Amino acid sequence: MKESKLMLVQYATAVVAVVLVSIHLIMQGVLLPYTQAISFNNILSTYQNGIYAVFLEALLVVVLVHGFNGLRIILHEWRQSNPWSRWVDVGTILAILVSVGYGTRTVILAVFGGPTA
Repeated sequence: MKESKLMLVQYATAVVAVVLVSIHLIMQGVLLPYTQAISFNNILSTYQNGIYAVFLEALLVVVLVHGFNGLRIILHEWRQSNPWSRWVDVGTILAILVSVGYGTRTVILAVFGGPTA
């Protein structure tokens, strides 16, 4: 993918992340008292709400893509050889996939009542 398209992804994910994080903070920090928002039962019930689970998954993907793409940009500025660029690009894609996979696993376990330990 061209670097200009990847920068567009960076800007778009930044805007979407600001919106999603704001909604999340309002729902969990303003509408609910903080001590209630961080209680285990409340968090579990939040995940078991299908709409909010989809919202949390979208938040997870957007923030991870934005963060790892930002790290990729920094690493490209640090060194600029072709082998380095290939390793950074492949490593970024793998890091995103592994992180999203693990985060999705957490959401699925919470939604369907998997192991809690």
